[in-house]
Amino acid sequence: MEDSHADSLAAAGHSRGDLALAVNRTNSVKPRHHQAGAPVATPTEVPVAIRVTEEYPEGALGFLARVRSLLTGIGITARRAARPVKTISYPAEKLTLSDRWRGPLYLRGILGREEIPILQAESPEYNALIDSLHQAQRLAPCVGNCPANVDARGQNYFMADGRKVEAYELVRDRNIMPGVLGRICHHPCESVCRRGYYDEVVAIRPLHRMAYEAHRSARPPVRPFEPTRNQSVAIIGSGPSGLAAAWDLMKLGYKVTVYEKEKTPGGALFFGVPAYRLPRDILGDEIQQVVEHGLDLRLGIEIGKDVPIDHLIGEYDAVLIAVGLQLSRLLPLRGIEALGVRSALEFLRDANRKNDADVKGKRVMVIGGGNVAVDVARCALRVGASEVRLACLEASEEMPCHPWEIEEALDEGVIAMCGNGPDEVLQQDGKVIGMRLRECMSVFDAFGRFAPVFGEGSTDVDCDVVVFAIGQAPELADLVSGSDLLLTENGLLPVDGTTLTTEVPKVFACGEVITGPGSAIGSIATGHEAATSIHRYLSSEDLLEGRTFRPVSVHPRYGPATLDGVELSRCRVVMPMAAPDERVKDFRPVELGFTQLESLNEAARCLRCQSEVCVGCTFCARTCPAYALMVERIDDPGDRVVTRYDFDVSKCCFCGLCAEQCPTDALSHTGQYELSFFHRDLLLSDKYEMLRDPAGTRFTGRDGVRPQSAGGRE
Repeated sequence: MEDSHADSLAAAGHSRGDLALAVNRTNSVKPRHHQAGAPVATPTEVPVAIRVTEEYPEGALGFLARVRSLLTGIGITARRAARPVKTISYPAEKLTLSDRWRGPLYLRGILGREEIPILQAESPEYNALIDSLHQAQRLAPCVGNCPANVDARGQNYFMADGRKVEAYELVRDRNIMPGVLGRICHHPCESVCRRGYYDEVVAIRPLHRMAYEAHRSARPPVRPFEPTRNQSVAIIGSGPSGLAAAWDLMKLGYKVTVYEKEKTPGGALFFGVPAYRLPRDILGDEIQQVVEHGLDLRLGIEIGKDVPIDHLIGEYDAVLIAVGLQLSRLLPLRGIEALGVRSALEFLRDANRKNDADVKGKRVMVIGGGNVAVDVARCALRVGASEVRLACLEASEEMPCHPWEIEEALDEGVIAMCGNGPDEVLQQDGKVIGMRLRECMSVFDAFGRFAPVFGEGSTDVDCDVVVFAIGQAPELADLVSGSDLLLTENGLLPVDGTTLTTEVPKVFACGEVITGPGSAIGSIATGHEAATSIHRYLSSEDLLEGRTFRPVSVHPRYGPATLDGVELSRCRVVMPMAAPDERVKDFRPVELGFTQLESLNEAARCLRCQSEVCVGCTFCARTCPAYALMVERIDDPGDRVVTRYDFDVSKCCFCGLCAEQCPTDALSHTGQYELSFFHRDLLLSDKYEMLRDPAGTRFTGRDGVRPQSAGGRE
């Protein structure tokens, strides 16, 4: 055989004196998964020619010739190694390849197979199951971006399956009031929803509301938490953070008492959030559900005045301070003492409690650009103001309020005067007659610090009432009087950032009293953390062990999603709204809610990210440059099944784009390259073969990572 190869080389112009070494190389790798009837690759002989130099002379000349030949080869290699790599890059092309292992595709799971445990769990076990499977890549973006880690993915699964009561109970584990937050939450979960990478994000917040309404209609029997411990906890404040902590502690078997200074529970949710955003019967109903589960709620008792806080510290095994920010800030302006100058929280309290804020027929100027300022402006219209203007330092696109809030306010008739700051309250005979505004050139300095710069221009605006909505402050002097509790310069309670412990033993704090102004869901998150610390403290456990933030999957966006050509059925369900000219007449809800069918369809749009189950989204097939994938799915509510998943290996270029696009992390490359050739012989892999776990038949393990227990050849 070697002679025949030599002859062929000679025919190609190589002499036997130059020779050549002919090597017989046989492709003898036998596929480990070979199936009966499948074609087997025939061994082939590949000649490899290695040119050998002619004989060198003996002695020193021969030695020098050999050295020269060696140095020549090294020089050629060095020059080519130093030569820069040249390639062509396109504007929309990533400069790095996929970090996935390339090889035949495999599916970790597929929709419609009963053995997928994540999709078969009942709601009480769902979160525990997710936690048990938890890895760095398992926390879905929506769950990770929620301060309280509410399982929106699980909610959407239950909603799409028609199990709305279970969806409500699942959400309530981390969001104590789904019906309330389903109306007022700023939904940071939606801002990272991967469905928005392809068309529009899932309406997670409205689905909270629909789950609550289904639960309220069904009204399943309440099973109160039984106190199983002889320890008790006192919580000061009945806002979202206090109620969240109370819920967790009751589930753990503690006796919990909540003290509220007002006659009505709810804190800022009751007095500060307008009824057109949050109907009071819904707030009361969800608080009542917490009470029915075993909470001892004591109203009309102000700690620090009616009962000293040291009394609670002595009576209870742990005390949690969960009061909110109860004061509005004012500015030291000329004319600030004039009759008609009001604070935002005072105004909202009157509007929400009495449906009257003494502005009927008057012109109202609101100072501020946040959500509270927008609430004040919209409430002023509803209680009879003839004209409402809102002035803020920021430009319209930089306002700190949520974009949808100011859009709705403008629709209702609020006049925005962006880029203007307050300069002087104009008065006559001690009463407000106008507001002088000065042009604001910039709000922050080069380091991002608040340092507004004003221009020379000013504007006088006629008005009868000026409401300042520029921030809130705590009111804790009476509460901490007589105790060892200290306050920061801003009047907040200093705590450990992880354990939420104060300087006084067995006293903890949570909510806006430690964070400053924030969101309801952010306060709920601190309530959960405080409850965890209290439980560990009362159980004599380490408060810090394992208290680390869960990693969240980060998925870069290379460009905005376009809706051109997207079917209407694939887009987000639009929330129906009351007409602006009608809703400003009273405090009726602005958002009207989804129908039952709309809520099912919207929940079905969820991709169930990081669940490692193929949901038939077809994004892998859409991104495949070689058209090697074919995916089909039945999408009926309650009967969602992936019926077809075909992979044409003969077309695959193993670029890894399909695995990168997979939102559920169900698709992976094996990393076993010899299988690539085997599958190319089969040409087509279907879902049954792709679901077969290859870990037991290949050395590298799943995704090219060697298993810890792997044995065999080295």
